[in-house]
Amino acid sequence: MVEESAQHICVDEFALRKGHNYATSVLNAETGRILAIVPHRDQDAIEAVLKKVTGKIQTVISDFAPAMASAIQAVYPAAIHVLDRFHLVQFFTDAGQRRRRYLGEAKKHHTSRFIDRCLARKPEQLTEEERAFVQEWHLEDDHTKHIYQALNHMRYVLKATTSTQAKKRLKDWLKRYQFHTCGVVAKIAKTVIIREEAMIHTIYSPFSNGIMEGTNNKIKLIKRRGFGYRNDDHLFLRLRLETGH
Repeated sequence: MVEESAQHICVDEFALRKGHNYATSVLNAETGRILAIVPHRDQDAIEAVLKKVTGKIQTVISDFAPAMASAIQAVYPAAIHVLDRFHLVQFFTDAGQRRRRYLGEAKKHHTSRFIDRCLARKPEQLTEEERAFVQEWHLEDDHTKHIYQALNHMRYVLKATTSTQAKKRLKDWLKRYQFHTCGVVAKIAKTVIIREEAMIHTIYSPFSNGIMEGTNNKIKLIKRRGFGYRNDDHLFLRLRLETGH
């Protein structure tokens, strides 16, 4: 069953039973309407759901999963591949949270949630007191400092508005962090290098995966409201009905 024609689409997975069963969906990045859903989340499933969409696809937005990139290249080789900024930033914030356990003095005086929030937010969004705490934590652990600096440098990269500017800023970021002494930062840089062309499109593209993340939250609500679904096809039909216009 095929719905409306689209030019810009988002593709992502969602859990039917978290940790067990998953499905892959495609939605119109302009209208937010789900266009197709298939069970599973491997490359074959992603290719299958992409082939269900009609229209001359110009842009495909996805996360950083290798299966996503391979499927998009196979089905829409001429389309612009845009990566989800949220997942990119999450690489850094997750690394910061893992590194938090090495902070000794900070954990004695602050809750884990407070530390994570301060390290994840932009410096200009913090109070003067919170910025002082961040400086103290950086002195306490160099890796925490490097992750924080790399994150905010990447945020600067993502503010580029033209292709030329995006390429220059990304090149500078990679030059600085590709072989960094902080292993987790170097690992993120390696991930970015593998997706370098898509990253450049991501930086100045007007599209993001935000609308898909909102739809995934709606899917969770629909599953909760239905107290689960025995038949996946019935769930897929309900999802498409509730995201229609």
